[in-house]
Amino acid sequence: MSFLPLPNFPDSETYPALKRIPNYLTVIRILLAPVFLLLFLQEDWMMRLASIIVFTVAAITDYLDGYLARLFNAHSEFGNYMDPLADKILTFLGFAALSIMNPNLFPWLVLILIISRDVLITVMRSVARRKGLSMKTSYSAKLKTAVQLVFLYIALLAFTLLMTPALQDFVQMQLLDSGILTWLYFGVAAFTIYTGFEYLFKNNAIFKT
Repeated sequence: MSFLPLPNFPDSETYPALKRIPNYLTVIRILLAPVFLLLFLQEDWMMRLASIIVFTVAAITDYLDGYLARLFNAHSEFGNYMDPLADKILTFLGFAALSIMNPNLFPWLVLILIISRDVLITVMRSVARRKGLSMKTSYSAKLKTAVQLVFLYIALLAFTLLMTPALQDFVQMQLLDSGILTWLYFGVAAFTIYTGFEYLFKNNAIFKT
C-alpha cells in the first residue's frame, strides 16, 4: 500500500533487472524475519534493540516492494503469491515473540486464531490460482498488515525498553500491567479475523465454480 506519487524513472522494459527488485525485497523480508526473532529472544538489551532495527527494515521492505512493483510495472505471479506470504511470516514471528515473552498478556490462542485466518486465505489463494482466477483484495485487508506491523512495533519496542532501567517502571506499569497492550492485541486480532470474513464474502463466487 503506497501513498506516494510515482516519479519518472528509467523504463523497466529497457532495464528488465529493475522488475526483479520487488521480488528481491520480498525474499529479504522472509530472510530477516527469523533473524529478528532470534535476536529478540536474547536477554541482552543490545541484541533486542538490534532485533527492533531488523524488524523495522523488514517492515519497510513491505512498503517498498509494493511501491517499486507499481513504479516498474513489475507485477509477477511470484510477487503476487510471495509478497503476502512474506508479510504473514514476519507478523507471525512478531506475534509469536510476544506470546513467548508473556503468554498471559498475549495468549497463544489469539495467535492461533490469527494464523488460522491467514492459513485459510493462503489456501483460498492457492485454489484460485489453480483455477486461473485471482482473489479480490479489499482495502481493509491491505490495511490489516499495516495495523499489525504498527502494533507489533509498539509492543516489541515496549519489551525492549523494559530492559532499560530508566524506563522499566514506566513501561511495566503504563503499558504492561495496565493491560493496554493486551486490549490492543485483542483489537488487532479482531480486525484481522474480520478481514478474513470479508475476504470470504467477496470471493465466495470463486469456490462455487
